[in-house]
Formats: sequence, structure tokens, C-alpha cells
Amino acid sequence: MSRPSDPFALGDGQDACLLLHGLTGSPGEMRPVGEALALAGFRAVAPLLPGHGTAAEDLYPVTRFDLLRAAESAFLSLRGARRVYLCGLSAGALLAIHLAAKSWAREGLPGLSAIALLAPAIEFAGATWLFADVLGRLPALPFMIGKGGRDIQTAAPIDDGSYRAVPLRWGGELLALSREALKLAHRVRAPAIILHGALDGTVSPAGSRKLSRELASPRVELRIFPRSGHVLPLDQESAEVCRAVVQFFQGAK
Repeated sequence: MSRPSDPFALGDGQDACLLLHGLTGSPGEMRPVGEALALAGFRAVAPLLPGHGTAAEDLYPVTRFDLLRAAESAFLSLRGARRVYLCGLSAGALLAIHLAAKSWAREGLPGLSAIALLAPAIEFAGATWLFADVLGRLPALPFMIGKGGRDIQTAAPIDDGSYRAVPLRWGGELLALSREALKLAHRVRAPAIILHGALDGTVSPAGSRKLSRELASPRVELRIFPRSGHVLPLDQESAEVCRAVVQFFQGAK
């Protein structure tokens, strides 16, 4: 029996999308988007990033470079697709920016058709601001800290295989990954849609607005969902979020 944290590949269309989950998350938080894309004729591939899907302690030796290498490897697995797309949530959106800023023609991939960034972790809020912007600037210490409940407005219980704790040293890694992604934004030239929850207590919508101004994409669409928190695909407006991604990708063909 599959677990929510298991990687998945849905659909068999000629156009393929790589789905990247967030820090301490799992492919389960991206499954609604993957299912919507598969129903629309896309192939949706969601890998499990290193240090995830087991125990939070397994994240301790993992670096942002490990996540980037894994994301690059997964993206290269889309070779043979007619068109390729990227969709990432939170830290996964940062990884997507890193990928979108590179040219992949020599690697046998077609040009990136479009990118969807869900709650990109550009400006942090609440406890995540303390974790990344304050503790992330201190020397790394071998401690774990609790994350509390998921930043989701829906009251329904959700088991998506995410962690409830995170290594303290990842504050600095997350801050660096965020700053690097923002610096790379001017190299992203694929059409981009940025989606953010107005009630997001983890990452500020102001960061998405900043990012929308930094991208070099010929078309940038920013949408704020009034009833959603951070984990958009699992929240109250999941259907609308998934529909927005699918329609944007279809319009970018």
C-alpha cells in the first residue's frame, strides 16, 4: 500500500510537469495538483526529496545542495517529453526557480514552457521568520525544533507524510536557498504563475509580490487566495488552485 509520502508519477501525456514539495513536506502535498494535471492530459512526476519521508532527524545531514541535485535529476527524468513544466510549493518553489534559471537544451530537454510557484518562500512570517531570519543567522546547532500544526485553514485532518519537526541548522539553509532563488529570478524567462494564500502564516504574500517584479518572464500572473493558508493544494481552495495551474499551463502551450 502506498503512503502519502511516496513519490508518484501520474498520467502518460506527451507534456510533463515536475512537482516539488516543500521543506519537511512530501509528494502528498502536491498530489491534488498532480491528479488535476493528469486528468488534463499531462504527465505529473513528484519525487521525494532527500531527507524526507522517513524521520525528521534524517534531514540533519542534508543540505540545500542535496535538494537541488535531486530536483535536477528528477527534472532530467522528463527527457523525451514534448513540453516540460515546473510546479513547486514553498521551498519546492525555490528549487523550481533554480531549475528555471538554467538552460537545459544540452541535457536533451525542451525549453521550459511555464512555471507555477505556490507560496514561494521568499519572505518568511511568524515562527518561520524567527527560524530562518533570526536563528538561521546563528551557528548551526545539533537540535531539532517542533513545527506545530500545519499552516492549513481547513479543519479536516490531513495526513500528507510531512514532518512536525525540523533540524535547527535548516534555518540557515532555508534562508540561503531563498536568497539565492530571488537573485536568480531575473534569469527565469518562462511564463510564470504565482499563487499565495492570504492567510499564510508561514510565508508572507509580500514575498510573492516581490518575486513577481523580479522575474524576467514575458507573462507573470499573481493570484491571492483569500481563504487559504500555506499548503495551498491541501487547503480550502485546493480545487481553484489546481484549476489555476492547469489552465495557466494549457494557455502556455
